[in-house]
Amino acid sequence: MRSQHISAAGLAIVLTSSMAAQAADLGGYESFKDAPPPAPRFTWSGVYGGLNAGGGWGKSKVTESGSFFTDDLVGNYSSYNVNGFIGGLQAGMNRQYGNWVLGGEFNFSGANIDGSSGNCEFTGPSGGPFNVAQTCSTTVNWVASGLFKAGYAWNRWLTYGTVGWAVAGIDHKASYTDDDISFAGAENETADGIAFGGGVEYAFTNDMSFGVEYTRMNLKADGDGFLPLSTGSRDVDLNVVRAKLNFKLGPGSKL
Repeated sequence: MRSQHISAAGLAIVLTSSMAAQAADLGGYESFKDAPPPAPRFTWSGVYGGLNAGGGWGKSKVTESGSFFTDDLVGNYSSYNVNGFIGGLQAGMNRQYGNWVLGGEFNFSGANIDGSSGNCEFTGPSGGPFNVAQTCSTTVNWVASGLFKAGYAWNRWLTYGTVGWAVAGIDHKASYTDDDISFAGAENETADGIAFGGGVEYAFTNDMSFGVEYTRMNLKADGDGFLPLSTGSRDVDLNVVRAKLNFKLGPGSKL
């Protein structure tokens, strides 16, 4: 009996030593405490800021009304194309509900969007007695907008539409020649109007995204005309396409 107990004890020692050696070879067992935390789930929710650059094109429309000395103006409408560069900064906030994303964004951009026409003409009553040949020009110097966003997300892809209001600083100039009389006029004004559009954006990290956005702006201003004693309105219908780089800010951001 005693020899059987000794043999069983010896066998247990051998088996225990063998299992310990195998565990050492395998590097031991990892505890649940040593497991890495799960990667955070991506969300479009949060505050962000970024940079943008692109181009703009459209049409400037100039209208004169009222009187030039004693002659009522007729045939007083002209338009011409404008185009150029735009670039600036944006800041906004998104909130994701399932796949739907709602948000708002403020944008301020410097611009050099201009155009001119050397064939603008304003005429007096029924085409006379005077015929004013003029050169008209328009330059958009800056644009600011506040837009509401609504979109749909497929994980890191986001498509959205926008609607809101835009304001722009615009210079309008004109020079006139009527027989032997020459003079020039200028209006430096702030125009505003509705803005709408849409875009697509991709988040290539949890805190950075890149996108392309289109915005249509109908910018209008009324006031004094170019001609003496006249009133006028000047509209710029502007299309803007911008590339945008955004950085998520605030709590949870690694930037």
